[in-house]
Amino acid sequence: MAQLFAQENPNKTPLIVADKDLFVDHINDEHQDELAMFINVFTKATLREDSIPSIVELYPEGMLLALTSINSDQTHFEHAPYPTEQHFIHFTAPVSDSVSLQEQYIALLQRAATKLGKRTIKLREQFFTVMEGYYASPNMYRLLVTAPDNTPLNQPGYAYLFDLGASFVTSTIAVGEQSDADDSDNSDKFQGVYRYYSLRKAWQDTDSSSVNAWIDVYIHGDTPGGNWARSLGTGAQIKSVREYPEKLDHLTNGQCLLIGDETSLPTIANLLENWQNPLPPLVLVITNDADDISYLNALTLSERLSNDEHFKQNNLLHIVNTAKTTLTEQIMTTLNTCLTASPITIDKVWGALEAADIKSLRPQLKSALGLSRQDMTIQVYWRTS
Repeated sequence: MAQLFAQENPNKTPLIVADKDLFVDHINDEHQDELAMFINVFTKATLREDSIPSIVELYPEGMLLALTSINSDQTHFEHAPYPTEQHFIHFTAPVSDSVSLQEQYIALLQRAATKLGKRTIKLREQFFTVMEGYYASPNMYRLLVTAPDNTPLNQPGYAYLFDLGASFVTSTIAVGEQSDADDSDNSDKFQGVYRYYSLRKAWQDTDSSSVNAWIDVYIHGDTPGGNWARSLGTGAQIKSVREYPEKLDHLTNGQCLLIGDETSLPTIANLLENWQNPLPPLVLVITNDADDISYLNALTLSERLSNDEHFKQNNLLHIVNTAKTTLTEQIMTTLNTCLTASPITIDKVWGALEAADIKSLRPQLKSALGLSRQDMTIQVYWRTS
């Protein structure tokens, strides 16, 4: 499955496909944990804490990964010395285009996660039926839906990749024909547009025995996702094509820090309702509208957290985003102020923000908190166009 790779005599022809550089940059910036998993599962290499995995080159047969050791004062692997190790990871089938590249990467991800006993991405079509839509806070639009019977009920952050061009009215579609159906009024507007949305909550309805769920969408201007959510009427059926579990296993113990904006508020809310860690988390919430904090104020805390009558007052720190300073500065200032006033040590971190903010925040958090990659999951939930 893997082999050490001699850089001076690769004897392979690099892959030429559309958006190759974008794919490599995306994986290197946002999915280093997955590359680390490939190294751990498919090679005999020992992955040190100061080693940064990255894709060096793609080939039809597989991908060349490098392990680069960085010093504690280096924040980006591109400024580090030349890679100390290189490993070639074979695909299960040759890659010839962008679609097969995505498929083979996901196949590797599924194989690696299965070997480690981890939940991972699933490629399957699922259908949800809209019951109603309404605002859960000034800018968070909620879809109440009937969900598939296999929907996870207690997995915060579980996300579905929705096809925004594949909504249609259930009553007009015969059983067995749903996978080919499309709403022509919406397909022209949303064709080829997909968005991940995490379930805010899923539960089994006691009256109907069906699974119901909330899908909460942040409304911020004229965007495909917001327009799609608000266009869906009662009875509309929506389709997802992938589903992805959030990486939250590290939060079961230790003092945790959660960081999120409007796009990750559904995950944070679900976490707080299902929190089992004996220690209450510190939560940094960023919103552009101060009134959107009502989204969290209205939730029902888990039994562990509800025993602390001051949790929302002491542990829920609200940042109203301002253009005067960068979001990273606002987060680090708020965090440093809190840690100075309270004698706690952060052991684990989970956070999800915009891509540029994550790229800026990740190294500063790692430097300030000194956490390992296993204890700090900071990832991209969206990116500015």
